[in-house]
Amino acid sequence: MSQLEPWEKVLIKMSGNQKAFSDIDPVHAAIGCVNCHGGTEPAKFEDAHGPVFFRDPTTTPEEFCTPCHEDLVNSNMNSMHTKAWGEQTAIAQRQLGGDKNHNDFDYCPAELTDNFDKECASCHTTCGQCHVSRPNSVEGGFVNSHKFSKKPSQENNCMACHGSRIGTDYRGELEGNKADVHQLRGMHCIDCHTEDFHEDASYAESRYHINDLPECVDCHTKEENPSNTWHTMHWPDGGVIGELSCYVCHSQPYNNCNNCHTKGEWKEGLHDYSEYPGFRIGYNIDLSLHEGKWVVVRHIPISRDSYEPWGHSDLPFYDDRPTWEYTSPHNIIRWTAQTDTSGTEGSCYQNCHLSSSVPDSIRLINSQRFLWQSFIDSSFQDESNANSTVTVDDKLPTSWQE
Repeated sequence: MSQLEPWEKVLIKMSGNQKAFSDIDPVHAAIGCVNCHGGTEPAKFEDAHGPVFFRDPTTTPEEFCTPCHEDLVNSNMNSMHTKAWGEQTAIAQRQLGGDKNHNDFDYCPAELTDNFDKECASCHTTCGQCHVSRPNSVEGGFVNSHKFSKKPSQENNCMACHGSRIGTDYRGELEGNKADVHQLRGMHCIDCHTEDFHEDASYAESRYHINDLPECVDCHTKEENPSNTWHTMHWPDGGVIGELSCYVCHSQPYNNCNNCHTKGEWKEGLHDYSEYPGFRIGYNIDLSLHEGKWVVVRHIPISRDSYEPWGHSDLPFYDDRPTWEYTSPHNIIRWTAQTDTSGTEGSCYQNCHLSSSVPDSIRLINSQRFLWQSFIDSSFQDESNANSTVTVDDKLPTSWQE
């Protein structure tokens, strides 16, 4: 995302017949600048911006947004975007034990809880960073001349925060990838993500526990094309729950990350932080949460010493949670390396399966699509125990082990 010059970030640009801010956003203009931002009006620059001036009043929405949006403010205080419950769960489970969740986060050592509030929480959005300006993660700047927009900008808001993985996937920016079919059809994030972003999500230990998350079967069912052999084989029981996640067949390679980005070190390439494309099929350890026995997994940015910059050098229950976790890449296309049957006599069987009927040269390629314990042991030695539940070694059909 392109950076803005300092003056561009704060310029309220008039266009057409507009002569004042009241022509851009008459509802909020009626409130008045100083009633949200403080300062003095009219006055010289130094007086106008002091002694009390709020750059982003929505950092305290209960004071500035409540008069008109009380219900939204009250629920949003505990939303997933505001609280980052999933990150709190991950830290609690690696620090206190795999049976913990976000409700136990406050029992973690102060080095973790205090720095989480100072650093991780600072990345998560205020009302203004979704509806007025670009978020702090891309150094801010008005999206549309200080106009409040009910629907956030996909490029300037959604993907400004969710860019390195979702944005990169959706736009097809990884070398060799194509843009997601939904992107090519002009779909916006909230065309699928109709869940309540302002909902009190204190019940949810991760983003995947949120109510009303989109599912492929919301739009695509087996009944659309009952002659599709691959769907009928892998989607039994009416095409709702099958043995394969849709991503296993229709996802392209996606970004994986190593190590966490504490103290901003991810931006500087320090602390062994790295991003790299990959594609791995793992075992679904929670069928109640995710569909398919076989799912796509992504390496997440974590290591035992990720929080060392916070003064916390070890995570005693690091092995209680996989470092290769279920993922939902936003890079869906119909013909992928798994489904492209050209050259295989019309069978995608040879693009995935490992049984002896598949030629050895192809089996070798296919095997690299799966998450094996040997791969973890050789490339992620310190994560062997953590990922034993998601590796496929003892879970694939016996005939595939030949």
